[in-house]
Amino acid sequence: MPGVAGQAGLCYAKGKAPYGRYVVKSTTTFRSWAEETVNDVAAMVVATPATGKRLTDAVAAQKIAFGRPAGERVTAFGYPGTTPQRGEELLHCTGTSQRAPEGEQRVPCDLGGGASGGPWLAGLDSATGEGAVVSVNSHGEGDGGPPMYGPTTGKTARAVYDAAVRG
Repeated sequence: MPGVAGQAGLCYAKGKAPYGRYVVKSTTTFRSWAEETVNDVAAMVVATPATGKRLTDAVAAQKIAFGRPAGERVTAFGYPGTTPQRGEELLHCTGTSQRAPEGEQRVPCDLGGGASGGPWLAGLDSATGEGAVVSVNSHGEGDGGPPMYGPTTGKTARAVYDAAVRG
């Protein structure tokens, strides 16, 4: 089963992409995100380059855990546009997720603007970089400060994932 590509800190850092660059061939999201800013979930299908080395072959993949409730210890990752990183460094924060209104959850985190889409990994093994994706960074409070909010990966997230897999 396909997963979310990436091992923390290995895919991109300060303008370097040691495992190559991959072209996104399609994206999938729900209309409700564009029209009502609810269900902030999307999936991208990445093309296999002429070299034949798939993204998941280059950097592995994370499992996706659908339907997990808030209350787990998670590590949120992102490339915030804040100074001095300016989107060039992968940062993270760790905390226990809490249920939030409108099908979201929150975690104490101040990654700031630009970190959107970064994964929340539960059960992160710091030795292997493996965990299970239970949400993604969506928005912060007000100006992007703590806490960080993310969607619950329930039926909507599963439908987006399934649509992307079907192509």
